[in-house]
Amino acid sequence: MFATKKHSWIGLSVVMMLSVGCSDGENETTGPTSLPTTATDPGTTAGTTTDAPTTTDAPTTTPTTDTPTSEGTTAVETTDASTSTGPAPVCGDSNVDDGEECDDGNDDDTDDCTAACKSAVCGDSLVQTGVEDCDDGNQEDTDTCTNACKNAACGDGIVGPGEMCDDGNADDTDACTNLCAPASCGDSVVQVDVEECDDGNDVETDACLSTCKAASCGDMAIQADVEECDDGNMVDTDACTAMCTTAKCGDAAVQAGVEECDDGNMVQTDMCLNSCKTAKCGDSLVQEGVEECDDGNMVETDMCINTCKAAKCGDGKVQMNVEQCDDGNMVDNDACSNTCKLTLKKTFSAMFTLNQDGQGQCGNWNTFRGTIGVGGYTKVTLRGSLDMVGKSCNGANANTICQNLKNGTNTNIVCDGSTWVIGSCGGGIEISTTGSICNCNVGHTVRPCIGAGNPNWGGMNTATCNGPTQTLEVICE
Repeated sequence: MFATKKHSWIGLSVVMMLSVGCSDGENETTGPTSLPTTATDPGTTAGTTTDAPTTTDAPTTTPTTDTPTSEGTTAVETTDASTSTGPAPVCGDSNVDDGEECDDGNDDDTDDCTAACKSAVCGDSLVQTGVEDCDDGNQEDTDTCTNACKNAACGDGIVGPGEMCDDGNADDTDACTNLCAPASCGDSVVQVDVEECDDGNDVETDACLSTCKAASCGDMAIQADVEECDDGNMVDTDACTAMCTTAKCGDAAVQAGVEECDDGNMVQTDMCLNSCKTAKCGDSLVQEGVEECDDGNMVETDMCINTCKAAKCGDGKVQMNVEQCDDGNMVDNDACSNTCKLTLKKTFSAMFTLNQDGQGQCGNWNTFRGTIGVGGYTKVTLRGSLDMVGKSCNGANANTICQNLKNGTNTNIVCDGSTWVIGSCGGGIEISTTGSICNCNVGHTVRPCIGAGNPNWGGMNTATCNGPTQTLEVICE
């Protein structure tokens, strides 16, 4: 019975609550609206029951007082229905209440409204799906999550973990590479205006040096298959030329202390031989336009003499098995003919001048006498420019006359109609066909060495003392 009443009361309370909630008027009522807030269980003693709970869902009302007014109306006092707001506002009820920036009615912290009803923003430590890569909730731009809530990456313009630089571009040739490392020689990237090349190695013999300079002749690094040497200088006369080739004969560069010359050709007949030696007589190579021959020896009696001239009659060198003699002159009446054959013919020929002595020819006279051979002469002749026929002696007497003239032996021989005499006159030997020595008679006489200041040197068919100017000749043959 108690339970039935209790539940009936609760039901009535719900009905009244709904009635009040549906009232059109806000301040007027048409009947009693107050309900007892407590119930007394008849089966108990006086006091408040605990079985009939109060409800906070039903709006509380102030009991009306039916007090008559002076106008005969009844004033009704009610409570304001507007003070009833239902459940307290909470984040997540899909209503944006005071203090909330948003309320999407869910507890998803990764959309644009957080579970705390705040608009999602970078730096709130919540990663907004599809918008943010990360969100570490700090303002540190150099950690793994940037202040733009992007994962730190090379090329984002921020020097992040593991990066030494980050210039935010894709230019691999500036000071910061696309790997976010400072450009350096050896990183295989050619830094514009800084490096000539960069092959990523420290090999000094390829096309790019370890200094990132293009290999070139003169850099002291020998480029494989390109250079033979590289001494780092532009000197063309040492062991390595300015073209980085090993110096050698024929490269047109004279190697100091090694080569005498280098004309860069293989011609053996010019001034520089193929051995890079200066051409010279005796090197066995005939220098064109300079040498007639070159037999490479110092023998003077073969076909090529030591001046590299072809041996010939008149060069003063007796060519073995070719010449009998070579006196180096073109006098054909001396002991060696102009064909370099030995001959008995000996000739004295000299000019004598009126009123002058013959001392200037005295030496030639004595030389002639000395060259006369030891025998075999068959003719002797005295003649001159004033008598080209002169006087001659033929046969054995001619040999006797020539031998006695050679030796300065006094002689008096009649031969071919003339008396031939030889003897001393003044300071030398005289020969004459006049039959007397040292006489001033007309005839054929030669005495060049009569003495200084004495013009009586002889004559041919003229006066023999202070005779006229003429040529005098004596020939043994």
